[in-house]
Amino acid sequence: MNSLIFCSCSFHISHYPHDLRENEYYFCFQQLLRMIPDNFDIAICDNTITSINDLSNQSLQNILSNKKIKFFILNQNIGKENIGMGELDELIYVSSNVNFLNYDKVIYWTSRKIITNPWLFEKVNSMKKNALISNPKFLHLNSKFNFKYSEPTPNLFNDMFFCLKSNLMNDYVNYSKEKMQFNQHNNIGSEQNIYKFINDRNIDYECLDCLGLIKIDYLDNNEIELI
Repeated sequence: MNSLIFCSCSFHISHYPHDLRENEYYFCFQQLLRMIPDNFDIAICDNTITSINDLSNQSLQNILSNKKIKFFILNQNIGKENIGMGELDELIYVSSNVNFLNYDKVIYWTSRKIITNPWLFEKVNSMKKNALISNPKFLHLNSKFNFKYSEPTPNLFNDMFFCLKSNLMNDYVNYSKEKMQFNQHNNIGSEQNIYKFINDRNIDYECLDCLGLIKIDYLDNNEIELI
């Protein structure tokens, strides 16, 4: 049975050049399409544009029209105050337009990451438990070629990637709806939200030690993070 990858996006934000950010998203999506097995569909949602024509990068426009991709635009961005809640708002919106129960599993994916190999999706296809989560340490490399590790933060699960059986993802959507205002008011992120959901419901899960992702962090000396 097919699985779905939900991808959250914010193509245009004030403190990044739009052309740079669009180009980065394009290559992240291109790499994602290269790596996913045939039984995966993709649902992409953005909360910063009003039309696909707002994008100046024609290659990004073209990839969003790929037959494997369902593209949605959410005309509000609560992520300006809490990025994680903005991403969850996109998940909630996509769940109202795509029936998750048509899929076996649903992956939550924050899109501005480069995947290096298909292993992660092979783990999804072979997962036996109800959830596949992670809290890996990061290897940081900054523009001066200094290396350092950051250890995992306790009491959260990484929200760059996690996977739930489709019925559980529906439960997570409803759980997140109920928690949205509380999380925003108390500055609780999506990483803590999924951690609390998994533990409150006593959901059985498999935990990954690494993800095989590359993240570019322009705010920290053009730092690259290997995850």
